[in-house]
Amino acid sequence: MSKYDQEYYMIVLPRQDDLNTNVFPFLTPDEATAKLPFEHSVLPVGSKPLLFRNGASDYNTKYGRTTIKHPPEVLFAGAHPVISGALREKLLHLDMPNVALQPAIYVDDWGTWNEDYWFMTFLSRLDCWDRAKSDFSQSNPPLSIGGMDFYQVYQFSLDEGVLDTTPIEERLVFQMGASLDPFVFAHRSVAGLFTRAGGAQVIAVPHFEDEY
Repeated sequence: MSKYDQEYYMIVLPRQDDLNTNVFPFLTPDEATAKLPFEHSVLPVGSKPLLFRNGASDYNTKYGRTTIKHPPEVLFAGAHPVISGALREKLLHLDMPNVALQPAIYVDDWGTWNEDYWFMTFLSRLDCWDRAKSDFSQSNPPLSIGGMDFYQVYQFSLDEGVLDTTPIEERLVFQMGASLDPFVFAHRSVAGLFTRAGGAQVIAVPHFEDEY
């Protein structure tokens, strides 16, 4: 186990496999938003807010599930958190150079426009999982995209050498690199903000495989 494994938490959409009511939405961009590089780039000043709807709406209706009517402070579009304005203000004080917070709107299943949300764009990913200590698929070759390899990782252990040389402000909150699932990690000094906000499952790195 790495010394950093105890310092970091994974910020993920809560599992809801056995719930029929009050499930969280799964944010999906509308057609115009989907064409934009918002997941890894800052859009020009004056751009319209990113627009998301509940991509699980039809699935929920089919299986008798009801989406939560009052959305929490943290929602998810894939692995990316979409956070409330109140949480944004707290994160802005951290001055994280690798994170941009872009205005977003979530239109819920009842047509309500929830406008005080911000999409967390990670301008770069931090590949800091230890290949010797992590549990990942070695039976299948990694997926190669743009000359980079992406692996299916089941249990992470963080690379001390990489994190020792990465300034703390660049690793307070980051998106994992070289992983097929680009999970978001938060340092213990920041993870509590997501816990208190609600809407996210916050899992200590050593417990991820057991809890998720």
